[in-house]
Amino acid sequence: MAVIFLLLNYLESTGYNRSSKKFFGIVRGVKKMTKAEKIKQTWQQTKERRKNQIPVVCQLKINLNSASKETKEKLFRLFLEAKWLYNYIVADIGNRLDSNAEKLKEVEIKVGENFERRRIENLSSQMKQALVERIKQNLYSLHIQKENGHKTGKLQFKHYVNSIPLKQFGNTFKFVNQQKTRVKIQGIKKPLRVLGGHQIPEDSEIAKAELVKRPSGIYLFVTCYINKGRYTEAWERRKNRKGVVKPRVWQTFDVAAGIDFKPAGMVLSNRLKLEWQIKETKRLKKLQKQLARQQKGSKRWYKTKEKIAREYEKLTNIKYDVINKTCSFLYRYKTVCFQKDNIKGWKDGYFSKSVHYSAVGTIKRRLSDSLRVPAVAIKSSLPTTKTCSSCGSQYDVKLSERIFRCPVCGLEIDRDLNAAINMLKLVGLDRSEVKPVEWETAARIFRGNPYILVSHTT
Repeated sequence: MAVIFLLLNYLESTGYNRSSKKFFGIVRGVKKMTKAEKIKQTWQQTKERRKNQIPVVCQLKINLNSASKETKEKLFRLFLEAKWLYNYIVADIGNRLDSNAEKLKEVEIKVGENFERRRIENLSSQMKQALVERIKQNLYSLHIQKENGHKTGKLQFKHYVNSIPLKQFGNTFKFVNQQKTRVKIQGIKKPLRVLGGHQIPEDSEIAKAELVKRPSGIYLFVTCYINKGRYTEAWERRKNRKGVVKPRVWQTFDVAAGIDFKPAGMVLSNRLKLEWQIKETKRLKKLQKQLARQQKGSKRWYKTKEKIAREYEKLTNIKYDVINKTCSFLYRYKTVCFQKDNIKGWKDGYFSKSVHYSAVGTIKRRLSDSLRVPAVAIKSSLPTTKTCSSCGSQYDVKLSERIFRCPVCGLEIDRDLNAAINMLKLVGLDRSEVKPVEWETAARIFRGNPYILVSHTT
């Protein structure tokens, strides 16, 4: 309509009379855009915008305490119906994965030895579309693995479907107030109260979301995009829960750092040492013993399994808090370099528990994939541990020897620190001692987590 209106004004300005036949002939020649053309045009415009934007994912928790019993039942029913739909399509994927799959209103499920018909009442059309697209993506992933020479089977049935994609903001889900404390989800009549809406930047463009069920509750992972030039400003002026802006400063270190990873931590070339281990709690061990004594499939057995899942989720949250804070500290260096150690070999060998409790492999992968700090990976075959960082001579060091003693120049130094210094030398970067600003930043970042030990090695 806007195009036709502009054309009318242009024709009038050039001298055409609206009552003339020639005028109406020109207007009739203008084709209206079809729905498919509009979608294609919008998609292309969005694709161009995304080139200058950075994705940010915010985790919001749905407050089930303020929801009614009916709303809770509908919310949990979404995940049950998603499982029914997924398994129904996978059962006969050759005939059921078609254009009518997203229009299914009734599916057949297996109950014991019999089959029953169940209605899909709460899943919206867009949710069904997203689940069907997920099945197609899973099939494509299996196809790629098979092409790469891996042995693949077929898609298996799922006991649980714990995530539902909400693909369109404003339709599948939307915030009903400016503070982003209430969200309306398609298929549920009443808006739901959410916690953590203040994390979403003000100038961001909300794209999609994911409804995720966890042992501790139901969460909404919102994906939004923000312009690259405003990302740092949005981080520095982010609001807290009360809506108050507390200015932050991204403190950087204008030096390079060599990192020698250990099964339970790391040592930096500036003598800074970080160690942590997130072990199983006594409560978790007690619950596992309790589960072993209970009858499988009973009500108490399922309750104990839920408690164990909550404990594991707590441990996972602590572990990822350590990972996020450690990476946040390392991102502040000018350049980081580390060796391509075989973490999988550590896990399969003597250090399996230490690697499992520390998750150093995740930190190394994040540093390798990050665009926030230049990361240099050194070949694992280079003898950084065996080489003296002072004179350059080499000799074999046993795994039990934690102090490197050079027989040529008499240097005595921690073996991990010696390896980290050699990494910087191999790359051709200068080494510096730890500075007060690094100690202050480390204290500010790690003080909220009692599982991380920060020390100074020699």
